[in-house]
Amino acid sequence: MENMKIEGHIWMDTPGGLKIGRGRAMLLELIGRTGSIAEAARISGIPYRRAWEMIREMNKYAATLLVVKSVGGRDGGRSTLTDEGRRVLSMFRKLNLDFEQFKKVAHD
Repeated sequence: MENMKIEGHIWMDTPGGLKIGRGRAMLLELIGRTGSIAEAARISGIPYRRAWEMIREMNKYAATLLVVKSVGGRDGGRSTLTDEGRRVLSMFRKLNLDFEQFKKVAHD
């Protein structure tokens, strides 16, 4: 078909109920980079409360925790991605890249 265009976004949905799409992946990536849920929410434009809900839901349905928060002392707390969080994020990035390449090839 001429002028056909394939569009869409990919997400992962595990049998256990974990759902990761572009927004959640971006949040995880920013938490990994900044060490802060609040900063990740600010950068991504996600309201802080919503970001926390997303983290709680991902942690609830993941095989093991994706994000852990440590209570801080003088400088405050810190949030970090666990090994599982990094693994899930890496898997999503690969799937997303494959899908973007598929869309490009389909348009050629």
